Formats: sequence, structure tokens, C-alpha cells
Amino acid sequence: MKNKVFLFLILMTFTCMAQEKEFNSAIVKINKFLEGSLVTPYSDQDVPLVIFIMDSGAINRDGNDRMSKNDTFKRLAYELAKSGIATYRYDKRLFRIDALGIREHEISLDHYIEDAKSVVNYFTKNKNYKKIILLGHGQGSLVGMIAAQTNVDGFISIAGNALSIDQVIIEQIARQAPGLDKSASVAFKQLKENGRATGYDPALESIFGYNLQPFMRSWIQYDPSEEISKLEIPILIIHGDKDIQVELSQAEKLKESAPQAEYTIVENMNHILKEIKGNRLENHKSYNESWRKIMPEVISSIANFVNQ
Repeated sequence: MKNKVFLFLILMTFTCMAQEKEFNSAIVKINKFLEGSLVTPYSDQDVPLVIFIMDSGAINRDGNDRMSKNDTFKRLAYELAKSGIATYRYDKRLFRIDALGIREHEISLDHYIEDAKSVVNYFTKNKNYKKIILLGHGQGSLVGMIAAQTNVDGFISIAGNALSIDQVIIEQIARQAPGLDKSASVAFKQLKENGRATGYDPALESIFGYNLQPFMRSWIQYDPSEEISKLEIPILIIHGDKDIQVELSQAEKLKESAPQAEYTIVENMNHILKEIKGNRLENHKSYNESWRKIMPEVISSIANFVNQ
């Protein structure tokens, strides 16, 4: 009996070792602003690298904010490693402002673009990867398509907008709070022309607050449809038809601007790449349900695109 138990423990040890070696994970610091997680397949062969760029707001490298935990991009990194693809996901410089003495209103979208380019340059000089792909989610899609215009072998947009953010916000407000869209239009016009918006409806403070205006001013300068049309590298556009943050029509418009792009619409997938079969309540709850798996179509689409 003791021999059987001993043999069982040996087998379990080897099984655990094999599972642990499906991928390696390490913390990599790019510069004083950026630190992230590098996940690589357990392989001696050169592999492709996908760099994740997160959505708007205080979304960390795993895809979580302060109020929710879904671990979307941590899970995606591990799944892609099983397909022989390395990934690097990093926290935006927003997470370093206290340590570096930076104030929120001093950060612009251009800083995020600069940071994405810094990550690309770091791994390009590293020369350990046979190709480098940028993957942007939400706001990260715009950041990624701009950063991907040099030194990158491919670009993946997930849940990205095709219209400039001022147009997106005005359209959303018009549907959800008719009348407020006029105030928003005036405020965005002031931002573009004067650098500051004043006299807007107090209900729009979460968009045009004093500390937020510099970042918003930098963001509205860019038109995603124009930026993606500049790319001369392979492109993959992924969107879910249960996305309640970015409408499916945005993906359709991106495809129109980049007709050569591969295009994958995932049925029953929401903004954070999870399956939703029920109503909006289920959709919202999923943002704090880390047990939910990534939609397999996302993993296969990315793996096929990267490895082709």
C-alpha cells in the first residue's frame, strides 16, 4: 500500500511540474513609467510576441479596475501561451503617478502612445521574438493602431471604436439623455478651439471635469478610422455582438476603413470577451466574475492570425 501511495505522489509531482511548465511568467520593467508581466511558452524555439494595451480608465494589466475583477487579459495570456504565443501586458503609467509625483491632468493619450512604442522598442531590441504584434482593447485599440505604424508585424483590434471619442460620446448621450448631447457638442467644440470647456451642464462633469479635460483634449485629436487606414501590416478586428460598451457598428466601420483586415464577430460575447446568454444584468455582473472563461473563438482567431 505504501508503495502505491509513493508511486501516486511521484506521478502527481510530475503532472504538476508539467502543468507548471506550460508557460513561464516574469515581471519586466520597461522604464520608470511601465512595468508588466511577460508570459512565454515553455519552449526553446523562437515564438511570436503579442503586446496587450488596456482599455480606458484605471484598468490594470490583468483587465481589472478597482471595483471589479474579471482577469480577462491574464487568462488570455495563459491561453495564448498554450498555443505557443508569448504575451506582455503592462499597467498604464496612470498607476505610477503617485510614486512619480505626476498629477492626473498631466497625462495625455500621447503619453500612452509613447509608452506603447517604448514597449515595442524594448522587445525589438531584445530580438528574442520572431514577430511582434500589438493588441489593443477598447481605448487601447486606438493607442495600438497608432503605435503599430512602425516596427510592428501585425495589429489586433478588440472592441475598438471607429469614430473619434467626441463623436462616440455625443451619440451615446443623445440616446441615453436627449438634450445633454447639445451641451456636450458645445463643450467638445470649446476643447478643440480653446483648449478648455466651460459652462457645460453639471451632469457632464464626469467627462469634462477640470482634471479630465487635458486628457480628453488629446484623445479627440485622433480618428481611429483614419489611423487604421494608415497601417500596411496584417490586421485582425474582433468584436462581440453582446458588447454594451462599444457598438458592433464601430467594428463594421473599422472594417470599411481597413478592407484588407481579417474580421471576426463573436456571437454572445461581451466587451470583456466573456459569453453572455442572458440580459444586461448578466452582462454587468460578468465584469466581476473572474471564473468566466475567455470565448474560445477569440483565442483561436488570435492564434491563427499570429501564427499565419
